Amino acid sequence: MGYLATTMNGMAEKLARLEEDERRFIANVSHDFRSPLTSIKGFSEAILDGTIPPEQRDKYMRRVIERLSKLTENMLCLNTLNPGQTLQRSIFELNALIRATAESFEPQCKTKHIHISLLFAEEQSFVYADALRIQQVLYNLTDNAIKFSPENSEIEIACTERRSRMEISVSDSGIGIPDEDLSRIFDRFFKGDRSRGQDKMGAGLGLAIAREVMLAHGESLEATQRREGGSRFVFTLPKADEKNLSH
Repeated sequence: MGYLATTMNGMAEKLARLEEDERRFIANVSHDFRSPLTSIKGFSEAILDGTIPPEQRDKYMRRVIERLSKLTENMLCLNTLNPGQTLQRSIFELNALIRATAESFEPQCKTKHIHISLLFAEEQSFVYADALRIQQVLYNLTDNAIKFSPENSEIEIACTERRSRMEISVSDSGIGIPDEDLSRIFDRFFKGDRSRGQDKMGAGLGLAIAREVMLAHGESLEATQRREGGSRFVFTLPKADEKNLSH
């Protein structure tokens, strides 16, 4: 009877983990689809109402197609974000990835009259990581910055060299993060009191997903309050070198 009870308890725990994984996957899908679809909707409406002139329509249609392709890729890999999972690491140019991510927010930035400033330490910066996952981190951090920034403000995305690593920061001049929330800001479904009125549609998942991606890379993601107001999120990535190719 004791053995049977132990076995049943083990089965119950496994079923509970499976249910949690399923809920987690659905929550990730819901979050990762919301912002890109908003971007696609913005581009499409701008094309239809004439805001985007005919000579630029091909350029923006390519962006729509690119966003749809990224959605499909994200769908295929969303359920493998646990630390220790195998990543598709490769050497890629970080500055180009940052530029592409910033450009995808053009509709939201125009609506709120927000300017995204890009600061790069070098003309090109090559890193060794999972490019798709890192773009997901950048997208979530930028989306979060736009969400909580006031109109007619600026968001800064900076890339700085720190010895054998590149440090990437996303800074805004928005409502900031209260000190009591800093320790919980990366928890799933956590939304501070200040954010509830700003983003009632959000699920409190973007920062949690970003942290999970960085933990899977063996890196950290930190949040701080800016003295001049707003928030700053920082993470690091290993610079690309010959040693990367042997891993």
